[in-house]
Amino acid sequence: MAINPINAELLENISTGFNAVFNESFGLADKDANYSKIATIMESSNATEHYAWLGDFPSMRKWVDERTLSDLTAYDYSIKKEDWEVTIEVDRDDIIFDRIPMVKPRIVDMANSVPYHYDEMLIGLLSTNGTCFDGKAFFAADHAYGGTTYSNIGVKKLTQASFLAARTGMMTIKSDTGRNMFIKPNLLIVPPELELTALKIIAADQEAGSSNLTKGMTELIVSPFITNPDGWYLLDTQRAIRPLILQITKKPEFVAMDKPNGERAFMAKKFRYGVDTMDNAGYGLWQLAFYSDGSVA
Repeated sequence: MAINPINAELLENISTGFNAVFNESFGLADKDANYSKIATIMESSNATEHYAWLGDFPSMRKWVDERTLSDLTAYDYSIKKEDWEVTIEVDRDDIIFDRIPMVKPRIVDMANSVPYHYDEMLIGLLSTNGTCFDGKAFFAADHAYGGTTYSNIGVKKLTQASFLAARTGMMTIKSDTGRNMFIKPNLLIVPPELELTALKIIAADQEAGSSNLTKGMTELIVSPFITNPDGWYLLDTQRAIRPLILQITKKPEFVAMDKPNGERAFMAKKFRYGVDTMDNAGYGLWQLAFYSDGSVA
């Protein structure tokens, strides 16, 4: 059986083919990912972006004398880019003996890993509950806003009653001018352990023998990245600024280290193919999110 001679032209053709497989697979995986449903995507050209303006939630007010401007000096929230990569090695024999079809599934998995990475970062932020723009934990019982203190955290297990109570609490939050913020939760996020419970609340036709009044009130995301098996989240993701921010400094780029006379090829008969990105995630508006740890019946 003839073998493929290793040369620059062959390796370039293989790299071009892998790149095409990556781009096609990434597009398909991207459609199934959840990050675009829960986060505002901010494209960045800086190592760090500052988001002090998150403290300014625009709402109409009566114009008396001069326009009223928000004081954002108290807010100092920023997101710093992080570097990410995934890399595979391909043995020279896979190329010589034309085993490229066996390599392509690894390229597909590499493409799938990017949107899943975005999802994991964002859901991870919900689970870790770090500090948001007002200096409080994102989910806290004492968010001060417009002279009023609000809570967006609870302890009730997921039931129809606790779901409705959380929804009501979010819908009654007012802006710094005392006007309703028109929040309308549209997304319920649960771990796999609560999938059946969530489906009974928002998808079942009946509840306790009667028509299910909460059917269709929200969409559902079941995420394996939620660390608390009893925890659940209710979000409003219908605004330009959402509860979470995905900051993308560099979109995924497919790269190859595949020179015929490269050091890795010479020393170990290996060629490398990888993807790298620059991105990070942070908190948007706490007003648009609620969390319950499900510790109390």
